Amino acid sequence: MGGLTISVAEWEVSREAPQLVSGEIWFTLAGVDFPGAHWTDSPVSVLGSMREALDSAASGEVGEVYFFDGPYYVKLTPHPANGRDEVEVLAICDRAQQLSGTGEGTVEARGKVPMNALREHYVDVVAERERWARHHGHSEVADVLSQMTPRHR
Repeated sequence: MGGLTISVAEWEVSREAPQLVSGEIWFTLAGVDFPGAHWTDSPVSVLGSMREALDSAASGEVGEVYFFDGPYYVKLTPHPANGRDEVEVLAICDRAQQLSGTGEGTVEARGKVPMNALREHYVDVVAERERWARHHGHSEVADVLSQMTPRHR
């Protein structure tokens, strides 16, 4: 998909608490890997945050996708244009907010993407991860991922 790519790789599921997943997840926006290539985080939580942001943007509201390790988030702002829905995407490092409680953060990348293409790409990524989880015997993770389809179409 042009504009924004969600990349995932190398996930580990905790044996003691299967709902805890760690691994690589990052976005590529306008050629910038955000927060960085092969970023390690809580990928299921990031994907859940993305679902909520997509639902907000589809409802005409601003949505935010949070990374849980670090001061990073992606802002989705809906922009209906020329009869098709687009989303302005900002990749933001909000280190000032984390340190002082003030500030808007630094925009590290920006772009506009068609809402439908972004939603379809998200659904494809989640479906691939669900298949991966089932194939590797992580049914609890697969069940959570199966519930992550965006509500609004």
